[in-house]
Formats: sequence, structure tokens, C-alpha cells
Amino acid sequence: MKQSTSYLPTFRTVFVAFGLAFIMTSFLRAANAVIAPDLMRDIGMNASQLGQMTSMYYATYALMQLPMGAALDRYGSRLVIPLLMIPTVIGCFVYASATSFLHVSVARLLIGVGTAGALMGAVKTFGHWVSRERLAAMTASLVAIGTVGGILSTSPMAWLNDITGWRTIFLGSALIVATTAIGIRVFTRDTPQGPHPQPPTTGNPFHGFGDIFRAQPFWYVAPVYFSMLGTLLAVQTLWAGPFLYDVYGASTTITGISLLLMSIGSICGYLISGALFVRIGVTRLILSAQGVLIACLAAWTFAAGVLPVWTFFVVYVLFGAAAAFNVIMLPQVRSMFPDAMSGRATTALNVFGFAGAWMLQWVMGVVIQYFGRTPTGAYQSIGYQWAFSIPLNIAVVGLLLYWPIHRLALRKE
Repeated sequence: MKQSTSYLPTFRTVFVAFGLAFIMTSFLRAANAVIAPDLMRDIGMNASQLGQMTSMYYATYALMQLPMGAALDRYGSRLVIPLLMIPTVIGCFVYASATSFLHVSVARLLIGVGTAGALMGAVKTFGHWVSRERLAAMTASLVAIGTVGGILSTSPMAWLNDITGWRTIFLGSALIVATTAIGIRVFTRDTPQGPHPQPPTTGNPFHGFGDIFRAQPFWYVAPVYFSMLGTLLAVQTLWAGPFLYDVYGASTTITGISLLLMSIGSICGYLISGALFVRIGVTRLILSAQGVLIACLAAWTFAAGVLPVWTFFVVYVLFGAAAAFNVIMLPQVRSMFPDAMSGRATTALNVFGFAGAWMLQWVMGVVIQYFGRTPTGAYQSIGYQWAFSIPLNIAVVGLLLYWPIHRLALRKE
């Protein structure tokens, strides 16, 4: 598709446009954590339904990755990403008017479809604008800035929800997403020269995924990415909030502050990982971060309701920081394949992260629901402990499976 070269933006403009898109992606992804009690009351849902509905976002997000990767490589982010954001706008309107579990589930599906390309589209485009050495730092910086959306979905959203209600918040979100989509289409270009490099427009658009999935190094990275990103999203965007409500009887304010601390931890993790990527090496960073992640999950699993609530403030910060290191695995996988396959390579990996979020968020809700409520109406601490034991075990397996690629990296030094 031809693009006009009469206006050629700077990389700063491109970065800002995609940064705004990812801020909204992060906000909508995490919005349910603070408003979970209101959603369950207004829509009439239990914990299992809340987990299932919230995880719908990740199910569609994961399913969109492979076709989106093929579309990004063929048509470029400037066309694909704004088109994808149309369902997000529709989903926000449906969410704002929802009166049943079906309504919010459909809305969550649409939001997942529309936001599926924000990060991968940016990684694809940035790869044309900056060197490979700078790509990890730029990707990490984008995700760190995008975490502003996660911050807005904590205490600020709790405050706004008390004033206007969650329905008004989603109406406003629809307008912001629409404006951002227009901004990407008008003010960005796929390359510094303007037009997207044109691959052949005939043939199977999914060609190349077979090569990616047959590459052994890819399978060293995919399980730990499933663990890191999947657990971060499953916990940060839903279960971190209800955990404090139910186990510690925390107020909305305390819960919002805790989620804010987790988001701040994530920002620090994104920035630190990008800065240390070249200096220390990706495999050392991932192994270290995964170790911290395992320690945090062990605290939820073995010490929920035993440790004082303030100790989980520390856990939330460390968890957010450690899990955020998942972002440097995207340029790691991108470097394994030719530039022409970069969109497919990163989206192939992203399938695992968001499939992990979908499965973990849903299954954790089923486990919490299984153990039932206390006489006061809160879900039991033992339910949360068993629920958090699931990502804990997956994290240990992911760490072990990643070890061979670290040994390969050591041999090359």
C-alpha cells in the first residue's frame, strides 16, 4: 500500500503515537482489577465468571497474534494498527452499556482484538527506525511508558470510579482510543523513507511460521515468556486486587495503592532491563528476574494471610519489576530470524505470553471459586494460595527450560 511521503515524521513522533496506543492498551487490560467488586455487584458475577470474562481479552489477544504478524509484515503497522483499534472502540461502548455476563464478555473480546497489535506493531516499526542495538532499549522504554496506563487503572481509576462510575470511564476510553488510531494513521510512517517495504502480495501470508516453530532456540524462550508475561498479566490485571480485598479486608484505597506500587515496579523493570540488555546479556537478566518472580509467587502461595499486609507492598513492587523483564525476550527472538520475518517472529512469541495470561487468569478464578467464601462473603485465603501455586510451578519449569539457551550464550562469550 502506497504512503504519501509529503510528510515524514521524526522517530520521536512515531514513538509518541505508538506510546499513546500502548498506554490505552495497558489501561484497558488492567481496568478490571480495581473495579472488580463493582463489576461483580452490578453485573451479578462470581469469581469464576470474573476470571473467565477478564481472560477473554487474552484469549482473543493470543488468537490475533499470528494473523496480525502476517499482516504487519505484508502491510505495515500504519495501516494495520488503526484498523485493529476499531473493535476496541466498539468494545468500550458495549462495556459501558453492559447489563449481563454475556455483554461484558463480548465487550472484553472486542477490546482484546483491537489492542492486540499495539506493542507488536511498535516493535515492527521501531525495527525500521533504529539499530538492533537500540531496539531492546526502545522497546523497553515504550513498555515502560505504556505502564502509565496501568498506573491510571489503579488509584486514579478507583478515585474516578467513585465519582463517575465505571461505565463513564469506558465511554471516555472509547473516544481516546479513536483519537489515538487517527493519530497513528496520520502522523506516523512505517520507515524513515515513508512507505512500508513491500513483500510479495501473493502466496500464503502465514509462510514462515513453520520455520519459526521449528527453530529450537525459540522453544527455549517460549515457556519462560509464557510464565513471565502470562503471570504478570493474570495477576496485575485481576487477581492482585481481589487478593487484598478478600484475604486482608483491604479498602479500595489500599488496594489501589498496592496496584500502583506494582505498576511502578513494572516501570522500573522495563527501564532497567532495556538499559542492561547489552551490558549484561539477555539470558543472565531473564534467569535472575525469573528467580525473583518465583520468590514472589512463593510468598502468595505459602504466606497469604500469615505475613502482615505491608509485606505484600514489597512483594507487589518486586513482582512487577521482575516480571517486566519479559519485554527483552521480544528483541531476543526478533534477532533469531531475518528482518522480513520480524513481525511473525515477535507475534509467534507473544502468542505464548497472552495464552498464558488467558489460561492462568481463568484457572485461578476457577480454583478460588472452588474453595468458596468465608461467612463474611470474602473468598478464602486457601483458595488464593492454591491458585497462586499454579503460576509458581509453571515459573519453575520455565526457568529450567530456559537454562540451555543461557549455556549456549556463555559458550559464545
